Amino acid sequence: MTNNILTQSMPATSFTKKANLAVYEFLNFDDRQDFIDANRGFIAPLEAKIIKDDSGEVVWDIEQLNYLNDTAPETVNPSLWRNAQLQAISGIFEVVEGVYQVRGQSLVTCFFIEGKNGVIVVDALASNESAKAAMELYYKHRPQKPVSAVIISQSHADHFGGIQAVLKYAEHPNIPIIVPQYFTEEALSENALLGTIMARRAEYQFGKDLPDGTKGSVSVGIGPTMGSGTLSFQLPNVEIDSEIHLMEIDGVTFKFLLTPNTEAPAEMHFYIENYKSLFVSENANKLMHQIYTVRGAKTRDALHWANSLDKTIDLFENEEIDALLMIHAWPVWEKNNAIKHLKLQRDLYKYIHDQTVRLANHGYTMDEIAETIKLPKALDTYWGNRGYYGTLKHNSKGVYNFYLGFYSAHPSDLDPLPQVETGHKYVEYMGGATNILRQAKIDFEKGEYRWVAQVLKNVVMSEPENLEAKNLLADAFEQLGYQAESANWRNIYLVGAYELRNGMNKDNSPLDVSGVVKNMPVNEFLKLVAVKLNGPKAEGKKITINVTLSNSNQEYTLFLENSVLIYKANKLDANADVTLTIDQFAFYGIVLGLLSPEQAVAAGKLSLSGNKIKLDEFLSLLDEFDRFINIVTP
Repeated sequence: MTNNILTQSMPATSFTKKANLAVYEFLNFDDRQDFIDANRGFIAPLEAKIIKDDSGEVVWDIEQLNYLNDTAPETVNPSLWRNAQLQAISGIFEVVEGVYQVRGQSLVTCFFIEGKNGVIVVDALASNESAKAAMELYYKHRPQKPVSAVIISQSHADHFGGIQAVLKYAEHPNIPIIVPQYFTEEALSENALLGTIMARRAEYQFGKDLPDGTKGSVSVGIGPTMGSGTLSFQLPNVEIDSEIHLMEIDGVTFKFLLTPNTEAPAEMHFYIENYKSLFVSENANKLMHQIYTVRGAKTRDALHWANSLDKTIDLFENEEIDALLMIHAWPVWEKNNAIKHLKLQRDLYKYIHDQTVRLANHGYTMDEIAETIKLPKALDTYWGNRGYYGTLKHNSKGVYNFYLGFYSAHPSDLDPLPQVETGHKYVEYMGGATNILRQAKIDFEKGEYRWVAQVLKNVVMSEPENLEAKNLLADAFEQLGYQAESANWRNIYLVGAYELRNGMNKDNSPLDVSGVVKNMPVNEFLKLVAVKLNGPKAEGKKITINVTLSNSNQEYTLFLENSVLIYKANKLDANADVTLTIDQFAFYGIVLGLLSPEQAVAAGKLSLSGNKIKLDEFLSLLDEFDRFINIVTP
């Protein structure tokens, strides 16, 4: 795969070279403060630069980033290259005495806060393998005290995926696992209900099948590279449910501030009084984050995000602040620098929100706003606001969509044809694929890559076997990727180019989410079952199933009627078609197609009464989601 990408990739064109050179003229590359900060407090390098899972498969490899020691090549936006160099600075670092950060073991970092009797771990990285490596690195250079508490600052999987590995170092099984309000619901809804399509889209956003290199992926914006591994989950036992909450954890005083519906639906900040450190999770970064995340997720509330940063400033600006801690970046030291950074981040999101809404009220459409909106120089030239992850264009579209939805208000946009049908008609109206390709080649030579990509999408959707169209579209994507400052945009363009040239790679290893599914509360699991129901197939069916979970004595009734699945907890129906008394994990296995009812009975996990045919009929109505979904072809 890697060889195919490298041999088929084209060099930067003159237009791409010119665009990338212009970046040097606009931004101050002589400003090296971020590099000074990213290296400050360095204790030791990583021990595990290459991490393997239990089967011996590599799930993390930061050694492949050595190419970043060179200057920016013509095929990479130099601003993105600078960001990648910063994200690749790895190891264990002392933030202040008693607070330590490990960077470079995952796309996210983690913090270790030393308490009276143990160590408090803040966020658990993206996988068990990465979390174990970070724990071992910490213990090699700090006292061998057990984990006394875990704080998970928000509901995205890269913050909790390694929690089972962290808990193996705990002083006892019931240590506090502290989370923001609604954490469990939000964590599981994102990783279960929409897990299949989000995972596929994330392969584009994070460049999962791209090699790291000058013609491949160059960081993932908020982290050095993309990894895989075993994703785990553990139900929390302490939920912060008041906006401001003071708590002592292992002799350390924390003041929590809930910041829901910001970068994550459930998120929180906190001030560590003992160490004069302010932690802001992922709401402040050393970049512009995403109001709308291109892998697909709930659009964020930009105004609430900005207001949460403002609340943080108001709540803590009178405290002593020696360091500002951010989970996807190196720290900022000294109070004046910390407050300045928070204000610039606050104003970034507030400006995007306010100006998008202003332009919408002038009648500009979503696409027109994206072309019109510009940041003021003070916000735009600040390195900590550059669009390495989110971009001004797609964030403004996110704000528009948050308030006004997908519809532009032009009647022709109310019910447009889907992309394949649109492709057929475009090709027909424009005189056929040959004529379109002839004109597209001329526009490509003029550097009009956005238009070439836009028009050739229609040819490929109409004629997916047209190799000439696919290859030219791939070439256009590639140049757009080379010019992109956003790691997300670069990865998306380059993955699109790869799949047009080579087809989809079906040999890649997906992130193992079994650790999340098996720990899901039953109510959350049944939400997933409901969206797996194939409505058209279920039309006219009426099935009632009683379920008693033998390991917990929880009772549920599942009602299928009108092609909708409804469930009721703490209730059994007297007239159910079939009744199951079953172990919870066996129930999950049967519903997910991993275990047959007969196998569950034979294993002593299932006792069944009533009409088994109804159970089989119900199971036959549940879809299996294929994660190999076409994106750049029909």
